[in-house]
Amino acid sequence: MKLPWPFGHLGLKTLSVGIAVLLWVFVSGDETVERGLRVPLELQQLPGGIEMVGEAPSLIDVRVRGGSSALSQLGPGDIVAQLDLKAARVGRRLYQMTPEQVRVPNGVQVVQVSPPTIALSFEPSLTRLVPVVPDVEGDPLPGYVLGKTTVTPEQVEVVGPEGAVRKGTEAMTETVSRSEE
Repeated sequence: MKLPWPFGHLGLKTLSVGIAVLLWVFVSGDETVERGLRVPLELQQLPGGIEMVGEAPSLIDVRVRGGSSALSQLGPGDIVAQLDLKAARVGRRLYQMTPEQVRVPNGVQVVQVSPPTIALSFEPSLTRLVPVVPDVEGDPLPGYVLGKTTVTPEQVEVVGPEGAVRKGTEAMTETVSRSEE
């Protein structure tokens, strides 16, 4: 005997309702939360021929939203802010930091980035030969005579921002002690 229409395939209908209830419990059980994090800032694609002057911030503040389980599983390096410098030119430049520039795992959304702008300065790159000067300290032990101090190589090539390289007159070695005790 065949059951009337609403009661046909009762086992399959019960199974589908059970799966739907389990799915609803799983999805609705994860509370959405927001959290503030300090994340590393990666500078990418700096063009050749220019150098950054000064320091860029190494960390920025990011506000993220997601399920409590997704946010609790975040580890170091899971969220990274990326600043593309391929269009950088000589001078002082302001770069906008947007949520799209922050790499996050699935299930996590970036709500806010702070600071919203980052100021960076660039100068032309300069290469220059400078003499190496040894940093020598102390007096020779009794009975020893100090001879001529020499270094090899006598000059090194210094590469960096034009302003800093022009100011540099020498390259210092690590401190070398004349007296061994």
